Amino acid sequence: MLTRCLGILLAPCLPIAALIFPMGTMHRVSALVSGILATVLSAFALSDDRARVGAAVVGGWVALSALIFPSGLLEETIALSWGCLMLSWLAGPFSAAPAVIRVAAPLPEPAKTGHEHLPIAA
Repeated sequence: MLTRCLGILLAPCLPIAALIFPMGTMHRVSALVSGILATVLSAFALSDDRARVGAAVVGGWVALSALIFPSGLLEETIALSWGCLMLSWLAGPFSAAPAVIRVAAPLPEPAKTGHEHLPIAA
């Protein structure tokens, strides 16, 4: 659950980075659209698992887009690091909500009388 909160804090960094750093046109558009979509989805990630998975898929797309589109070192670094963190934080093992598992109490053992060691007469 903590990683969902971290994902919410990280999501707006991609569209802001697209406006701050000099990126190619394709990466800038991908970062703006994917970043805004991931920001909206991650805002609902605490209450809805579909939004969490959707934001994780967007993070996976951003990480993959650095390898698909021609990119420089800056674009690869921003896209891969943001995408891998979003994917692992929102779809990883620690992103699941805390669950309470209730187990039935074991049955009590029968009371011992002290005569269990005596043979039964036939």
